[in-house]
Amino acid sequence: MKCEQCKKNIDKRTIQQNRYFHKAVTLLADEAGYSLEEMKVLIKHEFGLYDEFSNKKTGETFYVYKSTANLTKSEFADLTEKLLIFCNRAGILIQTPEEYFES
Repeated sequence: MKCEQCKKNIDKRTIQQNRYFHKAVTLLADEAGYSLEEMKVLIKHEFGLYDEFSNKKTGETFYVYKSTANLTKSEFADLTEKLLIFCNRAGILIQTPEEYFES
């Protein structure tokens, strides 16, 4: 029986998934006028990849963003699909993964 960490490592996103995601995020960032890192944070916020905390004394709310490196293949595929839908609704056309890897 494999340990949970071992299973998670086996199910990590693929290099192709990562390459495609970064290409799509770069295109979106360029179109929207953000840096790649800024766009990644905006995407994490848009799609709920964060934990929200409040300072008990001041009531100030802050966010701790999750790393996409810890997503499974399936979770990363879901995020990529949401990104494509988001871009499409914003009128930003980005190739699907199939189109990207065929060209």
